[in-house]
Amino acid sequence: HYWVEALKAGEIAGLTLRMYKDGYKGVLIGDSFVVPESEWEGMEALNFLGGSPIGNSRVKLTNAADCKKRGFVQENETPLEVAAQRLIKDEVHVLHTIGGDDTNTQAAELSKYILEQHGGKVVVVGMPKTIDNDVYPIKQTFGADTAAKQGAIFFQNIVSESSAN
Repeated sequence: HYWVEALKAGEIAGLTLRMYKDGYKGVLIGDSFVVPESEWEGMEALNFLGGSPIGNSRVKLTNAADCKKRGFVQENETPLEVAAQRLIKDEVHVLHTIGGDDTNTQAAELSKYILEQHGGKVVVVGMPKTIDNDVYPIKQTFGADTAAKQGAIFFQNIVSESSAN
């Protein structure tokens, strides 16, 4: 929410929020949308929701065989190059990821690739959010607590159902 205030105060300018549906899958197949500036203030409500309104895909840009098998890239393409071209075309300068170790590592690999192969710069800002709680040195990631609570509710429901009648 601070960035909306900074934008209004004239401290930052030229901001565009582009969201790629289903994460890296959306980057590879070009499925994204730009959030209208008129909607930015209401986005704070997303802080109180679990999961992601844009979905996820469990895609590794460094696993070319899997990306080809799933139809995200053509046989003669590499996922890193396709993703790099998409971010360059969409004029993405900051890639904000929300996920675990794989998500953030893939973003770092993509940023490095863009720098080395295209002389471009994409800054990665990673928000560790994973039910695995596997992002070192973060003690507890977003998502891990929610997963534990939902697991406990699920278990209570099973016990309740199995002990009924």
